[in-house]
Amino acid sequence: MIIDTKEEASTLGKTKTFVLIIYVVSVMLIVVFIKMQATSKMMICGALSVLFLLFYWFQYNMEYTYFYFSNNKMNLIFKFYSLRIFFGKPKTIEIPKSGLMKYEIVKSFFKQKESLILYQKTPKGIAKYPPISLTLLSKKQKKELELALGLKTK
Repeated sequence: MIIDTKEEASTLGKTKTFVLIIYVVSVMLIVVFIKMQATSKMMICGALSVLFLLFYWFQYNMEYTYFYFSNNKMNLIFKFYSLRIFFGKPKTIEIPKSGLMKYEIVKSFFKQKESLILYQKTPKGIAKYPPISLTLLSKKQKKELELALGLKTK
């Protein structure tokens, strides 16, 4: 089984670009073409700027991550990278199915952000991997992931 969020990541990138373009064009139109007092223009541009910054603050805190999961015969493969600007270094975790001890799905940021934490049995003990954001996954994909990890039944 394969779970891949390539399309969702692409849509998110397009949405961020669209919001940026709308913001810049709106501010330019207000400053250049709208006839009103300078203080009114500043207030409108300030309000637009606050909305724009809130949108990007929310996006940043949700920590959207491209996520790929493959469940082959012997291993569980997780590939992921952050969709934040400058943080997109790809990472891969490969765990033998027999080595997966447990997993947790932790909610944070007003219970809107979900992260997967994996635990693997190793000769030296139990290894805990850093959280992987699942925020970009649909409910169906999350359910499929939990089923594939073998710790939840239909």
